[in-house]
Amino acid sequence: SPWNIDYGCNIKDLSLEFSKSRKVLYVDVPLKRKERWLMKRKPLVAQAELRIKSGKLLQEVAQNVWHYIPDEILESVNQLKSNFLFDLINKINNKRFARAIQKAVTAAGFSDYILLNDNDIYNGLYLRQWLSPQKYIYYLRDNLPAMAYWKLHAGRLEPGLIRQVDAVVANSEYLAERAKAFNPESHYVGQGCDVTQFLERPDKGKIEKMLAGIPRPVIGYIGALNAERLDIALMVSLAKQMPDVSLVLVGKEDATFEQSELHQMQNVFFTGLKEFADLPAYLYGFNVVINPQKLNEITIGNYPRKVDEYLATGVPVVATRTDAMKTFQDHVYLGNNVEDYVRLIAQAIEENTDEKALARQAFARTHSWKNNADLIVEVIEKPRK
Repeated sequence: SPWNIDYGCNIKDLSLEFSKSRKVLYVDVPLKRKERWLMKRKPLVAQAELRIKSGKLLQEVAQNVWHYIPDEILESVNQLKSNFLFDLINKINNKRFARAIQKAVTAAGFSDYILLNDNDIYNGLYLRQWLSPQKYIYYLRDNLPAMAYWKLHAGRLEPGLIRQVDAVVANSEYLAERAKAFNPESHYVGQGCDVTQFLERPDKGKIEKMLAGIPRPVIGYIGALNAERLDIALMVSLAKQMPDVSLVLVGKEDATFEQSELHQMQNVFFTGLKEFADLPAYLYGFNVVINPQKLNEITIGNYPRKVDEYLATGVPVVATRTDAMKTFQDHVYLGNNVEDYVRLIAQAIEENTDEKALARQAFARTHSWKNNADLIVEVIEKPRK
């Protein structure tokens, strides 16, 4: 992820946590030639181009954190169907990226360093050939080979990357176990989350304003409305089987959601994408919040960071049972199908108490970035066998 993205991401939050006791050099992946030609008006590309033209590739963006935008150029390879051609060009990309990282290390005055790869299979595959870090660590946070965009080559290449690194740190037990098949030094390190904003109940007027005109009780979802990850059929059935309940969906829709039957249902409400500062008001206004994930290779071991934010409000949570949700089973109602959702939503509303709400909040606080970063450092500092 580039440093200047406008939404939260794990590696940025971890970098800021690491910086409390260490120096951090955050190197963006170089722009692709196609991006520089065809997407130059996009903010991220325009910002990078300005830095490149000014020669100010390295900037201190926080105490102990330096951000480097490379002036190298990569070629687009993801959709190349030929393995031979992909591998040839991808190796050239890796050599350019390695050159950029070495420039960044020199510019920042680093002598020894740990190389932490943020789930980048393609651009991290050959870095060890040209760089000499103390250790090379692979941070595994998503099952990329299961995603449509990455299917052509990620599954073929990721095992080779995992085998060559000193250790893998994964944010779910499922992903750690999958990596362990290729590297015994694969460790579950949990997931961080800053739930501070969600712990305090917003003003009653703001909550009412957000949900004005929506009949109660309200069942809500907040997050990207992505058909690869969410079960639209389950949500349609839920709205049909609970006609006296309002289903409120807060977030940006993909094309499949935009064309779904949900838009024709009178008790389903789409709010669109909202400012992060407004999300607590929605959550505190919900009677129950849901995470209706599809069961597939993408979601089965994907850590649902949003569930920590949900729990931080104390509102009851009903979610689809996945491997990664085992961590939450004492504080979240887990179901397998729409019948479970109907039953568990009613149960969650019926038995909700202040005591249960406080327990949910206390649990959410344990998933801090400090705890997450400390576990990663433990793996990094583990002596080589």
